[in-house]
Amino acid sequence: MNYTVSKTKRNAIIVCSLFMILYILILRLFFFFNGLEKMDPLQMIIQNVIYIILYGFIMLAFFDYFRHYKLKALQISVLVILISELVLHSHLFADLLGSTWAKAIFLAVNATWILATITVIVYLFRPETKGDPAIPSIRKYATSILFFYVLVTTVPLFVDPASIFSTQQLLELSFVIPYIFTIEFAMKLPLKK
Repeated sequence: MNYTVSKTKRNAIIVCSLFMILYILILRLFFFFNGLEKMDPLQMIIQNVIYIILYGFIMLAFFDYFRHYKLKALQISVLVILISELVLHSHLFADLLGSTWAKAIFLAVNATWILATITVIVYLFRPETKGDPAIPSIRKYATSILFFYVLVTTVPLFVDPASIFSTQQLLELSFVIPYIFTIEFAMKLPLKK
């Protein structure tokens, strides 16, 4: 039996993806033109909460999809990615604490996130995941996310230190690409009758 969704859920995935694209564009352009010092801690908390709500809904949609097809490794990996994102986006609280332990925890969580993303990519290329029309969209999403993080971490190494921040912000505009694939994923899901 194929996985089906209600029209409301499919539209919610599309709307969350569109808002993620808008969120990334507005935030990165804001930082590019104004710098980090223009945003106070309350604004940063609000923007992190908005991100987690939108991102969480999309990840839970993936989780539900994998649960339907009984793909346990993908379910667990998606949950690990979601929890990692929750921790990584609470960096503002860690900065307020200023602890060395907090930095060590965030490095460990970041490594866990990368491993979970690689696991998702590896499992999405296995034979038992072939055949469903929505799987290639999730595969593209996961691959583009990993490519994005490799790009963002390596390109600044080759840039003049004075322009690293602006380069980073421009590179992070490319983070909208994975959410194009979540829209594609939602469009490929058959609707309940």
